[in-house]
Amino acid sequence: GIVIVLMALIFTGPDGLLADTFGSPSPTVQPSLRAVGSVEPSVEAKSTPTAQPSSPEPEGTPKPTATPAPEYGPLEMVYLGRPSALAPIQLLRRDFSRRRDPNVMAQTDVGVSRYAWSPDGRYGAAIIGERLVAIERGRAARALADGISAVTFSLDSETVYVVRIRGSANDEAEVLEVAFRRGNERRLAVVRYARPAVAPDPPLREAQFIDDGGQVRLYPLADGDLLLWILGAPETYRIDAGDGSVSEARRQPVLWSPDGTRRIDLRENPNGTTDLVLRDSDGDSVAVTQVAGLVSHVRWVSSSNEIVFTLGSQSSAGGVRQDLYVWDLRDGRDPMPLTSDGVSFGAEWLGSAPNWLP
Repeated sequence: GIVIVLMALIFTGPDGLLADTFGSPSPTVQPSLRAVGSVEPSVEAKSTPTAQPSSPEPEGTPKPTATPAPEYGPLEMVYLGRPSALAPIQLLRRDFSRRRDPNVMAQTDVGVSRYAWSPDGRYGAAIIGERLVAIERGRAARALADGISAVTFSLDSETVYVVRIRGSANDEAEVLEVAFRRGNERRLAVVRYARPAVAPDPPLREAQFIDDGGQVRLYPLADGDLLLWILGAPETYRIDAGDGSVSEARRQPVLWSPDGTRRIDLRENPNGTTDLVLRDSDGDSVAVTQVAGLVSHVRWVSSSNEIVFTLGSQSSAGGVRQDLYVWDLRDGRDPMPLTSDGVSFGAEWLGSAPNWLP
């Protein structure tokens, strides 16, 4: 009974199941005080001995045309947010270059804990109450896997990789390969480790940590392999996506621009500000900007000319505010806010594949 109720809540809007998923904008989100072939030519008439043309043969069968690549707005993203500070987290879609409210992609009473979006921008997968749910245009909610802690897409957008944690004193992390269309599941690798003791951070630091991936993080590397990071685990693990072999990685991966020429370094200052440093492939500083607060979840647009990030700060009431900012690397200006409601974070550009390098 519980599973049925949960699935019925997913994507349900005033116009029915999936009404808000790519359709008309959802109702306005009120800000909180605290707070995305042509046809072959007809066969020529054959001449008879008297040179009288006969009727043309039937036209050729039209050739199928390739599905055009999807096009997205210049600031079109999916991200996490709330209609108010205490409301469940929703998955939203919005083009911030247009004056429209966000479309609600997924919402339930328990909220969306994490999500991943395909690099081609066509669909996504959200973790809701540890259940992984497929998000597709024009399709009903579809469960993909249960007991999931982390999710990411393959670079070709066809496969979802997930992590399932099992165990008590000693944990076992299963890395699974799930075919997004068919839903069949394959156990790719298993990592065993002693369960770490975890101490809470101050609220602002905790919000930053969760936005950057939380306790279990799975990265799709540019060479097709995966990197698994678990808080407190003795190693960071590199997993061969072909044969499932596991080896030790020396560190968490670094996110480079899609063209592989630049990356962003973060420097946190004692006064609560953060410097975002743009570096070239040689490590030299190209540009620097400073923002007031803690930065998390930096992501590159496909053109390599802009980044979006979450900026967290302490509210006057003692809570945590998080908003989305965009930094245009071409105009030399400071980062500009995309949201001001205090409850927006974790944005991904549509149609942009991450370039994680170990």
